[in-house]
Amino acid sequence: MDEIPVGSGGRALAPNLTTGKLQSVLAPAVETLHWGFSVQYSTYYLTSRFNGGPPKEEPLNQLVPLVEFNFDGPRGQYTAATMNPGFAYVAVAWQIAAEAIAPLNRAGGNGIGFRAQLLFFLDDLLPSVFGKPLLSDQPNRSQTAWH
Repeated sequence: MDEIPVGSGGRALAPNLTTGKLQSVLAPAVETLHWGFSVQYSTYYLTSRFNGGPPKEEPLNQLVPLVEFNFDGPRGQYTAATMNPGFAYVAVAWQIAAEAIAPLNRAGGNGIGFRAQLLFFLDDLLPSVFGKPLLSDQPNRSQTAWH
């Protein structure tokens, strides 16, 4: 596991989404495990465009209702738990999402919060720059899973 210095003191495990592994994180005298999961449903399956196979028209233009569950467990303290119901709209080159943040226990807070995010998919916005390997002399090929 890789260690990331954040200060002096204890250690914690944190997910590294770039590599898909947990890594050790140094934190000032606190060890915290951050974890969670989400339940999502693609509304694409409710439309007449879905024929049981790969999407043919507007494959990424869809509304996705979701519920995320986040947990932060500091060592020796109560685990903070939140439930985050919301929606995401996924377009071809961007995504926008909005979620409420509802505490599931006292450690998770005492009021409702809100989170919104806007993501840009650089490989779709600038395919000539990000749509190919950076260090390769092989010809450019489509990386789309379906045609």
